Amino acid sequence: MSSKQSRWFKGLGSWVVAAAAAATLGWLPAGVSAQAVVLKIGTVDAPTSHSGAGAEAFAAEVARLSNGQMKVEVFHAGKLGSIPEQVKNVLQGAQDLHLLYPEFLTNLIDESKVISVPYLFRDMDHAQAYLKGDLFKPGLDKLRGMGGVILDPDWNWKINDPRGVIAVRPIRTPADLKGLKLRLWESKVAIETWRGLGANTIVVARPEMYLAFKQGIIEGGPETIGIAYDQKNAELAKYWTRTEEYYQIINVMMNARKYNSLTPQQREILHTAARNASRVFQEASGKGFTEKRQKAEKDFGVTVLQPDLGPWREQARAISAALEKEGVIPAGLADKVRAMK
Repeated sequence: MSSKQSRWFKGLGSWVVAAAAAATLGWLPAGVSAQAVVLKIGTVDAPTSHSGAGAEAFAAEVARLSNGQMKVEVFHAGKLGSIPEQVKNVLQGAQDLHLLYPEFLTNLIDESKVISVPYLFRDMDHAQAYLKGDLFKPGLDKLRGMGGVILDPDWNWKINDPRGVIAVRPIRTPADLKGLKLRLWESKVAIETWRGLGANTIVVARPEMYLAFKQGIIEGGPETIGIAYDQKNAELAKYWTRTEEYYQIINVMMNARKYNSLTPQQREILHTAARNASRVFQEASGKGFTEKRQKAEKDFGVTVLQPDLGPWREQARAISAALEKEGVIPAGLADKVRAMK
């Protein structure tokens, strides 16, 4: 090789290094392109739901913050599977991201088992403090060891649409649940809670709820009025009861190996995008009990019931004690949650 060729190759090598560094920082010289990082995120709710709006906002923020060098493809309505399937996919690396409901982690981390214990948390702020605090941290550490990373450490993705039950008959007290075929997810805490309240529980994946209603497999299910409208469950079940048995906050979970393969700057883009998108998510979820509630009443003839929750709370005390006695939730954890300031 001539000295001239050697200098040319050295110059080319320096240019490639410089271009790679520039791409890492999110910019490249004019006329130079780099292969974008493409990630896939899955949700189980309709594109028009607050989950759909939040996931799309997250994708848009990632594209904006990275100047197009990172792209998130969104798959709505369970196209990548049910929540348990998507959680498994993310942990194993078959899927990059999932919009996670942490109460679905009960089979993986003990700390998640109290999230849906009925009437354990005083309000949304109490639930958020638990998820971002020391009591929940061991669970997040274990989750990371299993292959999952949470992108919003402050847990800002609050669902401002209150929880309730959509059903084919009016539900005002726990006694009205007796014999009702109630759809639930794969969680012993949730199953034992609603059995304790009197329902006949049946596990059905959320994307399959509408068909289960139509075929008479189920007669009701716990969900917000906004989701009941978006999923069209309100088309078949005409009564929605506000129960507020627990407060929901979700997060963006990412495969740890994929996360670790990114540069610090790219990781920060994902964290910032998750934080920014949470505002869109909160606003969209708030419309569930205003705009979508009105649409459910008008379009589907749904009756909204807001009963006195005293009887529900009273019965929940015995359920909480039974869950702990039977080892369904960790001993002493519920008391520690109640003692939180």
